[in-house]
Amino acid sequence: MAARTLARGMGTFFKDCEHPESRWSKCRHEYKIRYRNAAGRQTEEAGFATQDRAIERLLEIYNEKKAAASRSQSKAERIQKYGTMRFEEYVEEWKAGQRHLASRRSGTSTRSCCTTFTRRWPAGG
Repeated sequence: MAARTLARGMGTFFKDCEHPESRWSKCRHEYKIRYRNAAGRQTEEAGFATQDRAIERLLEIYNEKKAAASRSQSKAERIQKYGTMRFEEYVEEWKAGQRHLASRRSGTSTRSCCTTFTRRWPAGG
């Protein structure tokens, strides 16, 4: 059983039989793939009739992992920017980006907006 490795982090595909790799195209055994899942654990899937189908599945998994990593990166950036920011500062930044509020005076001041959202509600109500 020789495994053929693709790009780093993508995983491998192989056949679990006694045939040499040069005979895989004529061998009737199914392909298996092995990769690391999102939790970092090694995972194996079987039942791929062709080498192309096995590679296609590995690409699908690899692209899903890359997309999840980019979402995690943007979330980390938001937490870094807004995590320690006071609510009043956030409201000021938000209002500056609102064109319809910047052109004319808004009836709602920053102070009243902040007190509305930061007011502590009585227990049980």
